[in-house]
Amino acid sequence: EDKVLMACPLDAQGMVPRLGGGHGKDVPDVIEDLEEVKDLQAAAPVLLVVAQDSPSECPSGGATLNPRRHWLVAAASFVVFAAFVVATVLLDRLHRVEPPSGGAIDMSAPIGWVTVCGAVVIFGGAGIMIKAPSVQKVDCDCMVFHMYNSVALVLLCFPLYLVGSNEAPVFSVTGVALGALFATLWIVLRVLYFVSVNAIGYAVASAIGNAATIFTSFTWGVAAFGGSVSSVPGAACSLALMVLGIFLSTLSSRISDASLRREQALRALSPPTTPQGERPAKPPAGSMLSGVACAIGMGVGNGSLMVPLTLFQRGSPLLGLPAYEGSDLAALAFLPSLAAGVLVMQPVLFLLYWAPSLRKGIRPRFHVANVALPGLLTGTFWGMGYFCAMFTTIYLGQAVGYSLTQLCLVLSGLWGILYFREIQGGVAIATFSLASVVILSGAVLYSLSC
Repeated sequence: EDKVLMACPLDAQGMVPRLGGGHGKDVPDVIEDLEEVKDLQAAAPVLLVVAQDSPSECPSGGATLNPRRHWLVAAASFVVFAAFVVATVLLDRLHRVEPPSGGAIDMSAPIGWVTVCGAVVIFGGAGIMIKAPSVQKVDCDCMVFHMYNSVALVLLCFPLYLVGSNEAPVFSVTGVALGALFATLWIVLRVLYFVSVNAIGYAVASAIGNAATIFTSFTWGVAAFGGSVSSVPGAACSLALMVLGIFLSTLSSRISDASLRREQALRALSPPTTPQGERPAKPPAGSMLSGVACAIGMGVGNGSLMVPLTLFQRGSPLLGLPAYEGSDLAALAFLPSLAAGVLVMQPVLFLLYWAPSLRKGIRPRFHVANVALPGLLTGTFWGMGYFCAMFTTIYLGQAVGYSLTQLCLVLSGLWGILYFREIQGGVAIATFSLASVVILSGAVLYSLSC
């Protein structure tokens, strides 16, 4: 499926007989000449010169991924993530701690801290299948990819509820409405995340989104759910630090892009030295500005995502919403309503998104063979992370608990630098590391100011 530029038989020593001496065969039309290339390969060893813009390149830069290794990494991640979910369910059943009421938090509850750790680990790697080679190859539409995410989330809700709950699921108008609100936020923010990862890379998109998430979550906790600001100057300084962190994250991506372009320019003037089977990285595709904007929008939506759960648990006299009074933990009782909300809102938003294209006769391509499994696995990962984050929010609160889960930006950065190799060059990596420290410092200062 690559764009073959030249097919050249090799001699007995595996060398090109006379490079540029007429032995190479130009292939201007890949479809017509592909069978001829295969015939050459069957007769003798053949050197294939492949286009640099092959679809298996990662659009957001970084090294080309080995598909088999990437699936092994995904499988290992699934096992680790599932272990945190199992630990959460067992802790809730065997060592139940009554959740705090009236806007209070319980910093002594073990389940609150176990689920913080779980959410940090899961959120740090939940998006790795967006960059699966099969997904990148077909250039999948963001809403199509998210459709598979939503299917997985719905399928995950019911087994989690059946295992963790002692009651039959109950649906109410209020619960389903809050579930639909959760679903709307979930769908929009995941679409924005998909776009931002492909535009500016996994590490940078996650860092910017995490900064916006921390600020938004703290703001909801203080403004709407009984929190207070003890130091206005401290809160202002923390906001300035997080804005600075976003700027530094963006700067690290631009420095890395410039380094990659210089490397490619030098490589174009000299023989290739990359290991066999790998292609050189290329700068991110898409607009830097749009990628940053999508990452910030994703963070605002992500920081608001636990608001429906908090309203479900505590109610709201202002909105006329009753508080949850069942015997199950609110996080478990909310799962059926969440699933119902996703089932209602995903088709609605999908049609709204595709309506302009459908009017022009352009239909969505679902790429089932290449995208379905990575999309379902991504939805499962995010569902596991939000399951842990719900318990965190109930015990440690919206302002502190959910904001702590955004420490995952450190793990996201490590995924982007060490595994995807999106950020390259000492200066770029140092700038990104500084950005992470600045964002975390801003988060700590903000928590101390509230």
